Amino acid sequence: MAVRVRAGAAEIVALRDGEHPLNREWHFPDVPAEAWEGQDERPLNFGGYLVLTDGKTVLVDTGWGPYLGPPGGLAAPAGLLSELASAGVTPDDVDLVVFTHLHPDHVGWNLVLEEPVRPRFGNARYLVPRADWEHYRALEQMHPNIVQQALPLEDLGVLELIDDGHRVTPSLRAVALPGHTPGHTGYLLGDRDAFLLGDLAHHPVVLDETGWVQRFDLDPELAVATRELTLARVEEDRTLVGLGHFPHPGLGHVIRKEGRRAWLPL
Repeated sequence: MAVRVRAGAAEIVALRDGEHPLNREWHFPDVPAEAWEGQDERPLNFGGYLVLTDGKTVLVDTGWGPYLGPPGGLAAPAGLLSELASAGVTPDDVDLVVFTHLHPDHVGWNLVLEEPVRPRFGNARYLVPRADWEHYRALEQMHPNIVQQALPLEDLGVLELIDDGHRVTPSLRAVALPGHTPGHTGYLLGDRDAFLLGDLAHHPVVLDETGWVQRFDLDPELAVATRELTLARVEEDRTLVGLGHFPHPGLGHVIRKEGRRAWLPL
């Protein structure tokens, strides 16, 4: 079920699209198995967030979607559209769709693929980090979800490219968090009322083990540096953060516990 929380003058609604077992050795191939001792087993969550602010309904990421998914499919699929409905929101209510990055598990509900192909969120502009758009447009091979759900946005006339510092609304700002992808972007709400961090971390242990590189970190050195800098800041400020691959709703605080960074979920 969608989970709704207040963040300053805004509301954030966590939307679950489904989950999938976390194969720790596959996702973190350079981390020895014994390093995971004492860490709980938990699935990867997939989905997105609604941000209701400044009179706008903003959808941050659109999950795996109905057409494709991870190998073996999604376990416990809730479906992002049903989560929207439970929050009292229809696709046509969405004013802006923004992306942390263009990986296939973040773009899957963008379009209706049955003819005529059209934006699923028919009244929305789709805001894509420019560096990610340029990166994926230049690739000769990529995941079908990117080909089918992201690249057509330009021809459909709904694409807007954004850069670091872009104001999505007066109180919601794009913040470059590069490394996982070239244009990986977080979204900062208000005066650090909340910070949606995309794929900055895939498991709570990485909040402290910031040097653990995830398989899809395209620039590992930059990803590690971004992770350490960002987590240090949100820990210091006690900012509410969103980490969408953490167990639903993926909202909480980064705290210090027994000398290590830890996750305090809502």
